[in-house]
Amino acid sequence: MKKIILTIIPAFLLSSILFGQGSRMGTASSTQLQVVQGARYLSGGGAAANAVGMDAAYWNPAGLSRSENGVDAIFSNRQYIADISNNFFGVAVDFLGMKMGANVRTFNIGDINETTVYSPDGTGQVYTPNFSIIGATASKLLSDNTSVGVNANYVRESFGRVSASGMAFDLGVQYRGLASVDGLDVGFVLRNFGNAVKYDGEGLGVAAEAIDGDRPLEYYKVDAASFDLPFAFDMGLSYNVAGANLGFTYTSNYYATDEMKLKVSYDVGELATLGAGYQMSSEAKTQSQQGDGIQAIAPVESDWYTNPFDGVSFGGSLNLSQFTGMNLTLDYAMLPAGDFGSNQVLSMRVGF
Repeated sequence: MKKIILTIIPAFLLSSILFGQGSRMGTASSTQLQVVQGARYLSGGGAAANAVGMDAAYWNPAGLSRSENGVDAIFSNRQYIADISNNFFGVAVDFLGMKMGANVRTFNIGDINETTVYSPDGTGQVYTPNFSIIGATASKLLSDNTSVGVNANYVRESFGRVSASGMAFDLGVQYRGLASVDGLDVGFVLRNFGNAVKYDGEGLGVAAEAIDGDRPLEYYKVDAASFDLPFAFDMGLSYNVAGANLGFTYTSNYYATDEMKLKVSYDVGELATLGAGYQMSSEAKTQSQQGDGIQAIAPVESDWYTNPFDGVSFGGSLNLSQFTGMNLTLDYAMLPAGDFGSNQVLSMRVGF
């Protein structure tokens, strides 16, 4: 098993180098896949290495099998940006020597006034975008130290008379006791790989009249462009020492700037856990023309992009088992959101 891990690590490191490009920013579809779910791990420092239970369905599917509960359930609500709210619900059970889970993510965006090229001030109608993700997770312990897992996420988004859907997959591995050091864990996750997504539907029909000839007004259907999923790769380290947990995650985004995430948490007895995190992103890059027909990627001198979720986050968990007689935990996190203020995340975890 150690040989497998040692083979995987260089491959993941190479992929990080190859995929760490910021020049493709804004060209990916279904970026709702990147919205952090749950509050337990804040912005994600070390989560790829130590996430367990249903929280792992987002951070690293390999961690689902590390839960000691026969049944895990979670409900989370995040107040996102511009009055958008995000709900996350999931449940996992033991099945055939593995952990199997299912989850649903929904986004409440609200009504939007319809505008068109011919009615820029509005048509008097409204439409409601619908974004949802339905996921399934399978995870298995290969040994006391090693676990693997896979996510399959069905992504659907629609508004007006057009819609798009596709499948996104995550593949993760966690290894406990790295280099035979107790409490030192490592995790790797390939996130959101799958086929490109494109919009389709009646809303792509347009009325057009030939420039020449006597043909009458005809209706044509626009062939929408397809866009890739927001592929990313996470490498995480976690270390437990003296009741504290130190976490680090490096996220290499193929369609955005790379991110570094730190987290420290401390257990206050068996009652609560307090934590703080910090996220910073690499410089944004763009494509510039150099020479005759040769494209090269060069950093932009001006600070034209700032990740709104960079900065300090904090939160905590409250273990209510001694008050309720059941394995019940409440998690809270406050995450930075730049000009949008902050995001409040509240989640409830139950185990049986």
